[in-house]
Amino acid sequence: MKIRLVQSGGLLGIVKACEIDSSALGAEAAEELERLVRGSGISSSGEHLSESARDLYHYEITIEDESRTLSVVFDDASLPPAARPMIGYLKRLARPEPPG
Repeated sequence: MKIRLVQSGGLLGIVKACEIDSSALGAEAAEELERLVRGSGISSSGEHLSESARDLYHYEITIEDESRTLSVVFDDASLPPAARPMIGYLKRLARPEPPG
């Protein structure tokens, strides 16, 4: 399973990203990541942005496994509560992207 997070927006507009391949992780870390993904409730692609999300963070999430690829976009207001632990995990790993 591969997961990519791109976090953008906010007041400063800084873009941060991370990409994780569970096959490159130890068994325990891979299991935790897969548990967070399953628990997120994300099951289909789509864009879910609230109309008043001007200064909120946006999260572009791509989840790829052997059977499919899902791509979703949320903002802080539309992010489902079940997905918050996964986003928190990924945000801790995210690093600023070079401008351009």
